[in-house]
Amino acid sequence: MKNIKPYKIFENNSTNFPTTRDEVIQVCNTYEIKNYTINDDLSIDVDGDIGITFQSLEYLPIKFNYVSGVFVCFFNELVSLKGSPKTVGGYFDCSYNNLKTLEESPQTVNGDFNCHSNLLKTLEGSPKTVGGNFGCSYNKLTDLEHLPEVSGGIDTQSNPVNLLTYTFVEKADSFMIEDFIDYEIVRNRDTVMLDRLQTFIRDNGLEMPNLEEIKKHYKIIE
Repeated sequence: MKNIKPYKIFENNSTNFPTTRDEVIQVCNTYEIKNYTINDDLSIDVDGDIGITFQSLEYLPIKFNYVSGVFVCFFNELVSLKGSPKTVGGYFDCSYNNLKTLEESPQTVNGDFNCHSNLLKTLEGSPKTVGGNFGCSYNKLTDLEHLPEVSGGIDTQSNPVNLLTYTFVEKADSFMIEDFIDYEIVRNRDTVMLDRLQTFIRDNGLEMPNLEEIKKHYKIIE
């Protein structure tokens, strides 16, 4: 990643994006965004990397459409990903924010996707495809619903769901992940169906997780 600097120029605590081309140019100058093209809807395409970090932002300051390089917005106070690019050529990192949802995430990320250290209880809104690894550790996830198609590994450490999936999820075994979801082991994000869990474990030749630890995060119905 080149030319990514932790700028802190002004705080954007609203979703009011620029409404004129002059305002777009002003924001790009403020954040030292280079090599951009302004689209008709006042979003921008960027040929290169974007680094908007360490600025206490609750919202992104401008609408992105396409970014050919990496896009990082970690170490802010983001409560929304509105304005994120639809496609990222490199990796995307929105870690260390206050996100409760991944709605408005890029649809396609050709590199890694990292959203660790947020407040996520669901992966709803995740990208459709991730060309690298998918990192969502240190959140509050209790199931794997809405997990995107991932080419690399998956990191769910320090989430309740990891207690159920740690034996296979890191390897991104897509068939086993689909099985885990299809077996409906987790209900309403807070209940584990023990008989379904036992069947899934037996059918896939896995080790039984520690039920006492699971009980700290889920209700268990036997």
